[in-house]
Amino acid sequence: MVEIDLTSVGLVVVVIGFLLIFTGIFSQNKGKAKVEGGGIIFIGPIPIVGATSERAFYTLLFIAVVFMVLFIMLNYSR
Repeated sequence: MVEIDLTSVGLVVVVIGFLLIFTGIFSQNKGKAKVEGGGIIFIGPIPIVGATSERAFYTLLFIAVVFMVLFIMLNYSR
């Protein structure tokens, strides 16, 4: 079985996030753009989701449910 260092995984995820942000900044159109955003806060395994549009809300809700299921599976698999 291969052991994965979680610090390395975290650093890779942060670098990918920065690359996505820079790609979005440099590839944006100079005209009017519709901006949607939101966030997820986890208190234990329970997510609190907030967003500026219905589409963003449901996307974040789906992501929150996936992370909640992973959190519960990883904590109860011991």
